[in-house]
Amino acid sequence: MGVAGSGKTTLAKAILRHLSAVYLDNNHIVDSFFPDTRSGRRYEKLRPNFYQALYTIAEENLKVGNSVLLDVPHVKEIQDARWRRFIERLAARTESKIIVIRCFCSERALYSRIRSRNEKRDRLKLEQWEKFLTTQRIDVAIPFPHLDIDTENNLPENVSAAIRYIQK
Repeated sequence: MGVAGSGKTTLAKAILRHLSAVYLDNNHIVDSFFPDTRSGRRYEKLRPNFYQALYTIAEENLKVGNSVLLDVPHVKEIQDARWRRFIERLAARTESKIIVIRCFCSERALYSRIRSRNEKRDRLKLEQWEKFLTTQRIDVAIPFPHLDIDTENNLPENVSAAIRYIQK
């Protein structure tokens, strides 16, 4: 988990070079409907459905014994006690373990990454940077055991740390 631009996808894909898991990225679903934005009334109304689709796909894979790597922000969700109970019940139903890895970086690096990836969906984030940082806090509290990964550090070292955490 982590805010947009925090390095989630880079870390996730590097982990998947070492561990086998079904890779689920919310952008793969959302981009089909909203390739240019992650804001607006229509997007906000449908956002829970996109996540529900991911959770359903994840649950079905977990039921048949596949590991799943969810590459999603979950900054808002982790703060919601109902969502936390939902995800804990999903894990219990599938006899799975929840492993949370939070990617973070400095505000300067975050801004630079979002600007340099030049995605249409990021324009509003950059135009309303302070608002984005308020709604997508880098330092949100996580009430699950988790590993914090500073993605400004060396990627191979971060991958090794993540794999150790996953396998413990």
